[in-house]
Amino acid sequence: MNTTLAIILKDTFTLTQLKTRIRALKASLLNKFFGGDIEQPPADLNWLSSLPQSLHQQFTKDNVYKIFEDIEKAIPTLPILTIYLAFEPNENSISQIAAFARKVPFPTLLLDIKLDPNLLAGCAFVWKGVFRDYSLRAKLEEKKPEIINNFKKFLR
Repeated sequence: MNTTLAIILKDTFTLTQLKTRIRALKASLLNKFFGGDIEQPPADLNWLSSLPQSLHQQFTKDNVYKIFEDIEKAIPTLPILTIYLAFEPNENSISQIAAFARKVPFPTLLLDIKLDPNLLAGCAFVWKGVFRDYSLRAKLEEKKPEIINNFKKFLR
């Protein structure tokens, strides 16, 4: 894996966050090497300032485009776990989920978090194209005939 991408992934947990951070880093470096006046959001500036100096030293005006081209080619090869949640998680929740999900077999796992307000407690996942629903909605759907029969008995 690209060393620049590995450094970025250390504290980047979602696919959206990765794309945002790559865009911010690229804009910052292009501004540094070729000029321009690109204003970055405070969150991006904080993240950029947290990067090690060794990462910035990897870039020159001659290789900046090539490095980002390599990074963009590597992104589709990363393992991505799509999680459907009934709520929008905050940064702390995302970090906790990612820390759990990034255990030994997938240290570079990215989360693709999607909102599904139809879920009732729990979540659903897509891993390697396979959808699994571990929510209460799925359990109720599974037990629907039994629940309907019990209601019919109750109404008699």
